[in-house]
Amino acid sequence: MNWEIKDLMCDIEVVKEKINDVAIKHGWFVEDKFVKNELETKQEHINFSASYLEHRIQNEHTVELLQVYLKEFGELIQKFHEIEKASLQADQSESNA
Repeated sequence: MNWEIKDLMCDIEVVKEKINDVAIKHGWFVEDKFVKNELETKQEHINFSASYLEHRIQNEHTVELLQVYLKEFGELIQKFHEIEKASLQADQSESNA
């Protein structure tokens, strides 16, 4: 049982690192693309509009990755609950013996 929990914790750490990577990458994107609070000139509006597709793709990929990682995280939480339930049942069996 203990090795199952250690294995699960390793999997959780991997998902945490993946989410952190997405957050860092998106932070770089925001820092690079959104350097001002608002666009002031016509040329800034044109440049921003020209990169609209790139922004949309970046945002879609970020959301998709986060959804995948949240699903993985949910599955790991479910495994933890299953391990916890099995552990409680084993403890009750030992108590009754």
